[in-house]
Amino acid sequence: MKSRITILLTTILSACALTFGQSASPAKPVSSVKLPTTQEVLDKYIAAVGGRDAVMKVKSWKSTGTVELVPMGVAGSVESVSAAPDRSYSKTTLAGLGEFVEGFDGKTAWSSNPIQGMREKTGTELAQTRLLNNFYRELNLDKAYSKLTVKGTEKVGDKDAYVVTGQAEGLPETTFYFDTKTGLLIRTDATLVSPEGQQPAKIYLDEMKAFDGVLMPTKVRTVIPTMEIRLTVTDYKSNVPVDEAIFVRPKS
Repeated sequence: MKSRITILLTTILSACALTFGQSASPAKPVSSVKLPTTQEVLDKYIAAVGGRDAVMKVKSWKSTGTVELVPMGVAGSVESVSAAPDRSYSKTTLAGLGEFVEGFDGKTAWSSNPIQGMREKTGTELAQTRLLNNFYRELNLDKAYSKLTVKGTEKVGDKDAYVVTGQAEGLPETTFYFDTKTGLLIRTDATLVSPEGQQPAKIYLDEMKAFDGVLMPTKVRTVIPTMEIRLTVTDYKSNVPVDEAIFVRPKS
């Protein structure tokens, strides 16, 4: 679910770091209230998006939409295909810049764009790609992350959210914000790994709509220190036929 959006954005963030630079992002304080357990937060989230059975019925997703980079005034189109258990492909076409493509076949992660050319991901970047490409990651956050902790509550816009930190082995900490009323995931603070270093990103999920019984975000706003990426998903299709060849790194 949300991880497919993050995968789609890493191509743009990685390449644009070369052009627009990066800087640090300060943390915010967390309020102290009587808190639910981590499992209670996760169970409410899974129920909110449609339930475990509905999510497990989906074996592949295809999404299409548009993207805008603010304040650069750069816009384009996006398409993404992901399939269980761990494969993904995304292509972002930006006006004046060209095509930014990423793929993962379950073992090899690769990226191709006009700025960096074709390359294969290794080390920490590969580990993060593997984590994000777990097709049912959101159903199994307690397994994907070795440690999950409910830290408190914080405002996300006008909504109260439970703040949950997640630590995966060898990767930067991720912070999830779950709406206290609906249970939905409304923001994620992550550190995206690229050859240029670590890029802090705040990812806001909005305008959830049901597609084949599963709630998916159709508006996603990603804020990094030097720019904002606005993604609008116009359509999700589930259980689409998948050409396995698109996930494989093209031969040089």
